[in-house]
Amino acid sequence: MPAVVVGAVIVAGGVAGTSSPAADADALCRDAATARLEGRGHTDVQLATSLDQAEADGAQRVSGTLTFVDEAGATHHALVRCVVRSDGDRLRVASVRFFD
Repeated sequence: MPAVVVGAVIVAGGVAGTSSPAADADALCRDAATARLEGRGHTDVQLATSLDQAEADGAQRVSGTLTFVDEAGATHHALVRCVVRSDGDRLRVASVRFFD
């Protein structure tokens, strides 16, 4: 199986929502990570059922594991870390990073 380096990828802005900050931060991170990987031709993106959350520097930091299938059909495992910031009464994904 060929090795594919996911590396660190940053996605800025674009995803926003309202309601419970912790639940929304988790959902926004899931949506942003899935959209980013699918946009690169990856399929079967699955994030861990439970993602870790911590508050730091006024933002929610969401992290966890995921798997996806690349365009060649190989399955990969990686870590995802999102920074979700409050923008008034809305939350937005400030960054999404993937690490292998």
